[in-house]
This record gives sequence, structure tokens and C-alpha cells, in this order.
Amino acid sequence: MSFKIKHTMNEKELMLTSILNCSRSDLYAQPVKLNPEDSARFEKMKERRAEGEPLQYILGSWDFMGLKFLVDERVLIPRPETETLVELALEKAKAFADREIEILDLGTGSGNIAVALAHFIKNCRVTTVDISQDALEVAQHNAAYNRVEQRITFLNGDMKNFLNKFRTEGKTFDMIISNPPYVKRSQLSSLQLEVRREPALALDGGEDGLDFYRVIIAGAADILKHNAFLLFEIGDDQAEDIKNIFASYSGYKNWEIIQDLTNRDRIIIVKRES
Repeated sequence: MSFKIKHTMNEKELMLTSILNCSRSDLYAQPVKLNPEDSARFEKMKERRAEGEPLQYILGSWDFMGLKFLVDERVLIPRPETETLVELALEKAKAFADREIEILDLGTGSGNIAVALAHFIKNCRVTTVDISQDALEVAQHNAAYNRVEQRITFLNGDMKNFLNKFRTEGKTFDMIISNPPYVKRSQLSSLQLEVRREPALALDGGEDGLDFYRVIIAGAADILKHNAFLLFEIGDDQAEDIKNIFASYSGYKNWEIIQDLTNRDRIIIVKRES
């Protein structure tokens, strides 16, 4: 299973644009001159990177869907694959253009999915759940920074408990979306060094990597509205296993497996029809 952090620009360039608060093109428009304070900061950034700290944590922010997000050791770093998940959710949301959409984001982390959806879908309300209070603080900051906090509700606790609570209260959703932890526990120690610096809570999917899919698929069955959608990011070798979990519950139909840019299975979309 591939679970890596990808960088598209030279890392030192990214560090310098952060320090100087400028664009990449500005770096080449004229010679770069660092004052002693900025020079010391640059050296410290390079030291942290050499020790295996993720570049995104060093910079303190990262772009996702064209929006800026605070990222630090409290949250998983947003990845390009998850942009595909959001883009597909935006496409499915067009089916509800004539009314307010209720969306549930399970395991919100930095809030990148919820914030992006609230930014691009003006007629939606998003409920987010995360077991980590630290992660929710980051998500709330990102919602406020991107000016969508009024349309997002943040709930701290175990997702299974909240799924049961929503069912008991009769709360239903038009869309449930999640990028849950899906790394097999036995594979955690062999992940890329910088990935191992990210929160284990956001990576550990249990012995077979499927624990959270089981919880969500079982709990979602009673809280998805008719013709609602359930969207997951998945590991590249998990599609068949997850389809088998869906097959244990009635009402889930017409699933789609979407591949990422490297032609690996990455997204599963299922429609609730009864």
C-alpha cells in the first residue's frame, strides 16, 4: 500500500517562500537576501527536515483544494488523493442543488474535507466528528480562517457512538464522507519516516485496515436519506474487501470505484436507495 507525502516544489524554495512571504516567481525575480533572523530560521527549517519532520509541519500550513490550512503534529497532512474525494463529492452534491444539503464528515482531522465542501457548496451544512480534541481545534481554526465556521458543527468523540446517537435522534444526512484511518497496524512501522511522524490515530485502521469502514458502513445504513451518498477514500488494495462489507447490508447499491492519478483504486462511492 502506498501512503507517502508528495512534494511538487523544491523543498528549499517552499521554505524560502514561507520565510519571505512571497511567491516562487518572486524568488527568481531578484537575488534573495536573508537578514540574520531569516537566515537562522532557514537553517533551523533545514535541520528539522533533515531529522525527518514533514515539510508541511515545518511550514505550518499547506494548500488543499486551493485553500490554505494550518497543519501541525496534531493532524494528518492533507494529500492530493483526498482532493479527488472532495471533487467527487462536489459533483454528487449537484443532485441536491435545490435545497440545503446535510453532510457528515467522519474523522475530520484538519477539517480539510469539511472546510472545502462548505467553501464550494454554499447550500450545505457540515457536521464533523473526530475522537481527537487536538485535531478538532485545528479544524475549527481552519474553518474560521476560511470563513465557513458558521456552517460547520464540530463534535468530539468516538464515531461509532455518534452514529448511534444520530440514529436514536432520527438525524439523517444527504452525504457521508470520510478519509478514515486505513493502514494495517502491522504496516505502521514500515511507513515512510515522515509519515510515521503523523498522528497514529489518523493512520491505524486496525489489524486489517478495515475497522473504521465496518463501523461507518454499519452505522450509516440508518442515517443516510433516500438517494444519499456515502464516499470513502480507501487503500489501493482494499476495494474488494470493502465491497464485501457493503454486501452485508441492504440498501447500498451502484457502487463506483474511482482510481487516482497513478491508476490505483482510491475512492469508493455508494448510493443509498432504500
